[in-house]
Amino acid sequence: MEEVFEPTVFLRYHRSLRGILIDNQPWLVARELGYLIRERVEPFVIHRLDDDLRRQVRLITATGEETVWVINDFGTFHVLQRYRNPEHRELRQWLTGEVLPALRDQALLATDSPRRLLAKGEGRPVTLLDWQGQLWIALTQMPQLMREERRGGRGWWRMRGE
Repeated sequence: MEEVFEPTVFLRYHRSLRGILIDNQPWLVARELGYLIRERVEPFVIHRLDDDLRRQVRLITATGEETVWVINDFGTFHVLQRYRNPEHRELRQWLTGEVLPALRDQALLATDSPRRLLAKGEGRPVTLLDWQGQLWIALTQMPQLMREERRGGRGWWRMRGE
């Protein structure tokens, strides 16, 4: 029987991107990546990508199960290269800085290993590192955090999944 996966959902500009981990490797739903870049990418994925870059899987959804095409991280960058656009730079940075590392972190079994969390506030989400019982933030994200603190006052963040 074919395995059914429960995806992790990421949001960018009110659009979802589902991702799963297969054999400790991140895979993203091709159609949803296409929505993010405003292109219909499934024909390219099906007919042009090599078999090791794409596959069909079944995902658990709110209404049951769905069969979708997913692409691994290398396939994702092939798609972004094929549909090249200067606006995709920020998307690539989001994928490499937040989405793919968050999926890879799901493979870590040791409890003492650091893991990434996403703090959502009024503005753009901030990536935190949960390590040894403390939350850490990248210095490059501090200006954004301080803007949120001044704007929101108290309770500027909430953890994803809580």
